[in-house]
Amino acid sequence: MSILRKDHVVGTGGAALAGGAAGAAIGAVVAGPPGMAVGGVVGVALGATAGDRIAEARDRRENLGHFEQIYQSMPYYRAGHDWHDYAPAYRYGLETYEKYGTQSFADSESSLQGAWEANARFGSRLSWLEARPAVEHAWRSMDEALGKAEHEPRPR
Repeated sequence: MSILRKDHVVGTGGAALAGGAAGAAIGAVVAGPPGMAVGGVVGVALGATAGDRIAEARDRRENLGHFEQIYQSMPYYRAGHDWHDYAPAYRYGLETYEKYGTQSFADSESSLQGAWEANARFGSRLSWLEARPAVEHAWRSMDEALGKAEHEPRPR
């Protein structure tokens, strides 16, 4: 299961509907019309929670799925590039965070840049200057998910 949350509208919505229907049916049998209303509300809430958890657990995209959902809305996104350009940058950020995450991004940047360029950008069309914000975004997202404040940018 990934650390970074993704939206699972279909899984959550479908399970909410099913849970609401089941809760309403059980509530109607047990307590009549008032029980149906209460059972429906409780069923929707429980169904939505279960559906979201199941969908998250079955999502094979791991942490990349979070970025795939949002990369086009990021200020560093450039038209003409697609997910196949940004995915290697995010993956690189996540993988290097595991290796260098005890250091700040700024302290690791020269090593990160060198490896990005030495490995032919991991198949991406992005230069280091274009990929850098996505790599740093992955680092910041991991810091936030893990509750680490020491890597956040210093106030100016």
